[in-house]
Amino acid sequence: MVLYNIPDIRLFWSQDERFLKQFQVQDVHQHVCFQPLSKYPPIHNDISFWLPERASGFTAPDFYELVRSIGGDLVEEVTLLDQFTHPK
Repeated sequence: MVLYNIPDIRLFWSQDERFLKQFQVQDVHQHVCFQPLSKYPPIHNDISFWLPERASGFTAPDFYELVRSIGGDLVEEVTLLDQFTHPK
């Protein structure tokens, strides 16, 4: 525990791949320092929404700011993947 800075002995019995991958090294003499894991698994959400014509001033950064203001530190990344404008 001291060698790798592991705070909880129960992690040695972990089956969590995020923990185990930290100790897969090419050289046994390579220094490894434990990186704390989130107790929550990553969640990837796809959000779609419709904006009326009068909201044309609403930009992607406005949405990012809104998500981060609500999600706080729980939000790691917000990305615009696609944008569709109906031809009519």
